[in-house]
Amino acid sequence: MTSHCDTLATRLTGVGRSAVAVIGLRGPRAAQCVDECFVPASNASPAMQPGQVRYGTWKSRQDVPGESIVLTPMPDGGFEIHGHGGEAAVNAILASLNDRNVATVDASTWRRNESIIVTEAEHVLQRCVTGQQAAVALDQTRGALVQWCEHWIERLQLAHDSNAPLAQQTVLLDQLHQDARTVCSHGEQGVRLIEPRRLVLAGPPNVGKSSLMNQIVGFRRSITHDSAGTTRDVLQCDTVIAGVPVRLSDTAGIRETAHLTESGASIEREGIRRASLAIETADLLLIVCQPSTLDQRAEFRNELPISNQTIVLEVLNKSDLLVEHERSSFIGIKHQTIASEDDDPGIGKLMNTLAGHLLSTLPPRHSPVPISQRQQDLALRLCQANSFDAANASLKELLTGVAP
Repeated sequence: MTSHCDTLATRLTGVGRSAVAVIGLRGPRAAQCVDECFVPASNASPAMQPGQVRYGTWKSRQDVPGESIVLTPMPDGGFEIHGHGGEAAVNAILASLNDRNVATVDASTWRRNESIIVTEAEHVLQRCVTGQQAAVALDQTRGALVQWCEHWIERLQLAHDSNAPLAQQTVLLDQLHQDARTVCSHGEQGVRLIEPRRLVLAGPPNVGKSSLMNQIVGFRRSITHDSAGTTRDVLQCDTVIAGVPVRLSDTAGIRETAHLTESGASIEREGIRRASLAIETADLLLIVCQPSTLDQRAEFRNELPISNQTIVLEVLNKSDLLVEHERSSFIGIKHQTIASEDDDPGIGKLMNTLAGHLLSTLPPRHSPVPISQRQQDLALRLCQANSFDAANASLKELLTGVAP
């Protein structure tokens, strides 16, 4: 059913048999429809904030049982109705809305007036592989960045219409610059939202990097052996830690090659070159040593091509080889592991630290976050906007994708 009604509903999920269907509802009568049809399961306060969820029943008439749903208010004043995916349940909810002068529209009509930001966020959302990633993208499909742009367009327009004095305009632009810088700082993480974080293990040969990688990943991905130099290439494996996709790289042990034959040294140098490239681009770097190489760790670290943006953790592996009188000397190394033991508590402590650092690489929830390079470039332009006209132009291009 379609009409010229100003309140619209659509099925946001695909048509067909599924466990859950999502119906979108927005427009001036949306809240009234919810008041008339939604019966919450608890006696909690009826006031709800965008993003919150409330379980209950959707009842079109008092004489019918109704449909069990989860209701979520949206930032634009609309709602998402999550219910059973069967056609009968979906059609019953849509029919109850049609009875209240709400038009059911197709997806193209529903999205016709949406900002390009929402469209870009939906494309990113489709490529998310974890709930942590999807939650950030979903905030943007629900309008977090759109609302931020509209808020600033309105503030600038009000100041312009009231012929605000130059001093007041300068203060407002300064506030916009500060706000835009915060958004850009989130965007540095947002544009990489769907990329796996790069976690690299580096250290001298035979300190147990491959065994440690096996423990982190949870299965035997690397080849391990007691002889030094077993890993001669960068072995990679994708995994997820704390809901964050991770590309784990086990690098060649870095050591001197003067004692090797020319052919052996050539292979060794190539392994070290590839290890150095992986280290340069790491988000997190684990520098692994063992008791016999502890006195070399400072010199080893100084020789690595570590970026200023890389988080570095030192790990003392094979800590069971420490003799008793040595333990107090190395208490300053926070992470001490025995990667050859499956139930080593040091591995659990290391995983908790990795989880904390990886979660910090994701943008904050419920905040405006640029999640494409186009969005980030325009947000950066806002940081230097020197007039209301320049700021408005960047904000509107960010919203529409079209330069004024």
